Amino acid sequence: MNTLPPTSFNTGTYSPILDPEVTEVDQGFIKYASGSTEVKYGRQVIVFDNQRFIGAVGWRQDRQTFDGLSLSFSPMDDMQVNYAYISKRNRIFAEAADIDAKDNLLHVTYKTPLGKLSGYAYLLEQDNNTDNGHDTYGLRLVGAKGADKKYLYTLEYATQESKSGGTENDADYALLEGGMKFSGMTAKIGYELLGSDSGAYGFSTPLATVHAFNGWSDQFLSTPAQGLADLYASLGGKFGGGKWLAIYHDFSADESTATIDDLGSEINLLYAKKFGKTYTAGVKYATYSAGDTAAGKVDTDKLWVWGQMNF
Repeated sequence: MNTLPPTSFNTGTYSPILDPEVTEVDQGFIKYASGSTEVKYGRQVIVFDNQRFIGAVGWRQDRQTFDGLSLSFSPMDDMQVNYAYISKRNRIFAEAADIDAKDNLLHVTYKTPLGKLSGYAYLLEQDNNTDNGHDTYGLRLVGAKGADKKYLYTLEYATQESKSGGTENDADYALLEGGMKFSGMTAKIGYELLGSDSGAYGFSTPLATVHAFNGWSDQFLSTPAQGLADLYASLGGKFGGGKWLAIYHDFSADESTATIDDLGSEINLLYAKKFGKTYTAGVKYATYSAGDTAAGKVDTDKLWVWGQMNF
């Protein structure tokens, strides 16, 4: 269940830039809506929670969409139920790397006094005439307390069973994040763990918006077999009519070996500003410092400058 396409990307020499030349249909679906119920059939964007497991990868030129049937409804106040059956994953690497699938996605949210509680079951299976499976079950709680100073917290845990080519692996995921909003700024510190199964398999999120997590230089689009522990801190706010954000990551292996333990560190910087209601411009920078050489990573710097027009 690797998130990368079947190419090497000059591993160990250059960091990947995953924007191939391609033109394809982004979305095209039939929709029915009545009250709290909505049904879609066709090619569509599906996003759950913070896109850590199911996302659109909107940063890329060719974002991720899905062919299938989706259903959303509210059986009671403060509860939302989402289900989707996916027959094809249209990934960001162009049509050659799209995947036929038999995926079942179930996502339920409920608003509680402590915050928004999400429960999910993502049962993924490639439709390739092999015995394979990639099942993830988890719970997520996101909340905020306070008035002048708002305190933020996120707790999440998931377990994963993966089966491919006669091999079965189990791994766990955990997230603990705390933060505070004050004086127009937001500060956060967190610890995210993508666990390892005895150093043979790392917890995988093949349908996620992976670019948004574990550093923008895209060193960890696939979780190392040793797993990944990410201790991070961020600070963001407003300046000059725009928004800025700074993030620091310290990476290490969940299951260390004699040669792989330190997986490096990274600094991310962002500034974006809107001009009227139509235009947005921004600059984004990532600098990664490699850790143990056996991990196959290299020092990497990436800079993006972009403009956007809405109409």
